[in-house]
Amino acid sequence: MLKGFLKKHGWRYIPGFVFLLISSYITTLAPVALGSAIDLMDMDVALIDQHLVYRQAIYIILIALGVFITRYIWRYFIIGNSRFLENYLREQLFIKLENLPMSYLSKQRSGDLMAYAVNDVGAVRMTFGQVISMSISGLSTAVMAIDSMITQVDLQLTLLALLPVPIAVFIIVKLGGVVRRKFRHVQSLFSELSGEVNETIMGVQVIKSFAKEEERLGEFSDISKTMYDANVDLADTSSMIWPSISVVFGLCYAIGLIVGGHMVLSGNLTLGTLVIFNGSLLLVQQPVMSLGRIMNMLQRGLASYKRLQMILEEPGIPEKEMEDAKDPIGGEIRIENLTFRYPGTKNDVLSGISLHLSQGSTLGIVGPTGSGKTTLMHLLLKMYDVPEQSIYIGGKDITAIPAKALREQAGFVPQDGFLFSASIRDNIQFYYPNATDEDIMQAAKLASVHGDIASFPNGYDTQVGERGTHLSGGQKQRIALARALIRNPDLLILDDTLSAVDNHTEQLILEQLADYYNGKTTVIVSHRLSAVQHAQEIVFMKDGQIVERGTHEQLMEQNGLYAHMYRQQEEGGDCDEEK
Repeated sequence: MLKGFLKKHGWRYIPGFVFLLISSYITTLAPVALGSAIDLMDMDVALIDQHLVYRQAIYIILIALGVFITRYIWRYFIIGNSRFLENYLREQLFIKLENLPMSYLSKQRSGDLMAYAVNDVGAVRMTFGQVISMSISGLSTAVMAIDSMITQVDLQLTLLALLPVPIAVFIIVKLGGVVRRKFRHVQSLFSELSGEVNETIMGVQVIKSFAKEEERLGEFSDISKTMYDANVDLADTSSMIWPSISVVFGLCYAIGLIVGGHMVLSGNLTLGTLVIFNGSLLLVQQPVMSLGRIMNMLQRGLASYKRLQMILEEPGIPEKEMEDAKDPIGGEIRIENLTFRYPGTKNDVLSGISLHLSQGSTLGIVGPTGSGKTTLMHLLLKMYDVPEQSIYIGGKDITAIPAKALREQAGFVPQDGFLFSASIRDNIQFYYPNATDEDIMQAAKLASVHGDIASFPNGYDTQVGERGTHLSGGQKQRIALARALIRNPDLLILDDTLSAVDNHTEQLILEQLADYYNGKTTVIVSHRLSAVQHAQEIVFMKDGQIVERGTHEQLMEQNGLYAHMYRQQEEGGDCDEEK
């Protein structure tokens, strides 16, 4: 997963580590310089050499400046490189998500996929940035500081003062594990709370229409109270770590002060040397206190790395499916005994489907909800793996046609009329970025939405909002239809595209599209039979099978399910229920 990144940016870690070690070394010089300055002044005032004191003060300033410069450089390389990694992983993840088959994406929650791009990528960045730098910096500084304590001060005093340190490490490891478990619990409650807020916002219209504000508030308050208790419990445990470490290192300082003070009084140690010892001990304390944070971030980063690795190693769409169209695929569609079931399921969604749609003709597909209509449309676009020798387009087995090539020459309008959070103009020209204003307007007129757009203050530059929330359902569907029409595709697939518009608007659109359909192969799925009456062939599907077929007139003469549904709609009844 990281080979491409390390090959391109891995070299940045080398100068980063070099300057990090230099920075650690310079940091350990500060206590020595301060101790030497104190020794220079630990005598009768008349004997103090001010020039030496000033020189030592300049030396301390140079040490601080050296730490500043080297720390800036290593952070630029290491922390900066982790940002390159973050960008690299997000791009790789985005490319992977675009390349994953619908069979995988349909099983995933959008919130989980978002977590990969935000939380997990961020955790990996922290591991390859702050965790690495904190670990190497802390370890190198502590080792150099202990070496300074031994060589500059006294071995016995150093060993005595560091005796309590293992206790501090034990506390961090023990309490750190408890904190991590409680933190994961808080995170799960946070996800639950976020889901509750998101669901309330998305369903606010339903909540208000049923006057359920108080009930939802009660449910939210219960989750919020549970999260409050979990956070307080987490704070209680985590608040014990730092005081415990402070007590342990307080003991270290006490030992150093008692034993070292005795050595100063006995003349075996100078006061400045004792200052060097305490300053170096402080440099040992800092990485030990950071150990818990390092372990927490490391575990989170490794867990996130494994999750990202799993999704990035998920089999994607083969490269051959992403080839561009070389020749027109043609519009003839032939389906021979198609049987299909979704991956991981036991029941067939489609069974024994056979159809023939000649170039330039129109096929209407109707039937009750759950009969397999939309699944058939998705197979025509290769959204799922299609069984071999079951669907032929332009005389070629669809399995031999690259999915990208097929979709480049098809126009698909789903029922939900999904719109991007952009302007109406941007949404219509999504298929055709180079479209002129005249092209955009013509497509909007064909979809009978130009009048609505013209009435908006900003016209085609009107922002539609997230998922088109600033528009009505019918307006969204018609803009989505215009988005497909502007491409002038050879194969047009409409999946219940006009379900949200009234009958009058539907008939107006169908009349305007009459000439447009001429010469184009069109597949129309609709629960309104008025949308398919003009089709050369209409099939009625039920339970994944074709149970009736023919023209509108022929199906009415058969007086079967189609005729029954048609009469229901004429009378204003429910067209989706079998009676």
